[in-house]
Amino acid sequence: MIIALVSDIFHANDNTSDFSIVNFAEELSNRGHKIRIVTYGDPQGSGQAWDSSFEFFYVSELKLPFASWASRRQHALLAGLSRTNMNKAISGADVVHICQPSMLGRAAQRAAKRLSVPVIAGFYLQPENMIRSIGLGWFPPAAHLIYVLIRWFFYRRFLHIHCVSKSVAAQLRSHGYKAWLHVISNEQNSLGGNMRRIESVYSSLSNKQNKNEYAKGSMFKLFSRLFYTGFAIPLMQFWMRVVLGAKIRGKRNLKGLRSAVTVCNHVHFLDSVLVGLALFPRKATFPTFTKNVKSLWPGKIVRILGGVSVPENISDVKIFFDELEFLLKKNHIVHFFPEGVLRPYDTCLRSFKKGAFHLAAQARVPIVPMLITFEQPKGVYRIIRKKPVMILHVGKPIEPVDADSQTDAKLRMKVIHERMNSFAKSNIAS
Repeated sequence: MIIALVSDIFHANDNTSDFSIVNFAEELSNRGHKIRIVTYGDPQGSGQAWDSSFEFFYVSELKLPFASWASRRQHALLAGLSRTNMNKAISGADVVHICQPSMLGRAAQRAAKRLSVPVIAGFYLQPENMIRSIGLGWFPPAAHLIYVLIRWFFYRRFLHIHCVSKSVAAQLRSHGYKAWLHVISNEQNSLGGNMRRIESVYSSLSNKQNKNEYAKGSMFKLFSRLFYTGFAIPLMQFWMRVVLGAKIRGKRNLKGLRSAVTVCNHVHFLDSVLVGLALFPRKATFPTFTKNVKSLWPGKIVRILGGVSVPENISDVKIFFDELEFLLKKNHIVHFFPEGVLRPYDTCLRSFKKGAFHLAAQARVPIVPMLITFEQPKGVYRIIRKKPVMILHVGKPIEPVDADSQTDAKLRMKVIHERMNSFAKSNIAS
């Protein structure tokens, strides 16, 4: 594979956010890839480096607006060589990897687009560190402003972004970055696996040029929140609590909860509505079947209310769980019906699927068990309802119990299933 790495400061061996561009290039070269380096320098010095296997393509950064006529002529010559070198570096490459948000990166992105070469941008900045270094650590909005500005001026042009940690990816998603986020580091303890993963990403770039459906822009988030709070919640409160007589017990167990995975038995086509009411004013994300989200109606409403589609393609499952983990890292709540299939009014607890517990273990967040039981209508509801009334019981959060994610997922799934099953049987008996 021919890989063109575009870096303003390649020779400085800058280690930004624990990411070394030079080491990254060397590891790719050691794995048999041909590496082209596009960086600043004298365009006439381009060519194969005698001390490495890299081929360098230099571009000039000289820009002197008040230079003499002769200097302007020289600069025009260098600019022409720079454009030629940029085109040579990208032409015939399998992928272009841009390492910094800069004028050089922007020029490389335009050239890659013109030559139809797949491109990925790296996000190796740490705005929080930047504002601390200039004495603005006391003013957190400054970091948020940096995220927004570099998204607008640079990263919004890319469909793929490489991040070195999930916490960075979570920050990007929360600041409105809509690209596909690929979390891969170059740490020594898992270097071989990470290199294989970045190779897989490079190979798939041309096949995944569609927009990321899990990413939601700022305007969508604002409209969704207004619609949810001002219209959906009052309507659902009236219908569930007044018309259907549904009840919620144990909501105090949610007090002080930050990010969490919630689970509940799936026994009514409006049980997700009751869960949403229990979590309000928090707004949960509900994984659901693709057909429930993709349709024009009611798919758009389901998406506005927090629905996200579970991928039908097994190869997209990891991306799906990564996106949910990004949400959890920013103090969101994700709800699952681990039984998978809806069985109306069947309170016999079925076996659980592993997805919710795997996600909670990976993200190191608590799991809140919920259980829906039914009781016969009482009072005035005996006149207007024939079907049983729903009661949602909210249990206490169960924190991670083991450092190993697989063990933790298995243990918590077993404990939660036993507790919910015991409670369900006791309610049936009573």
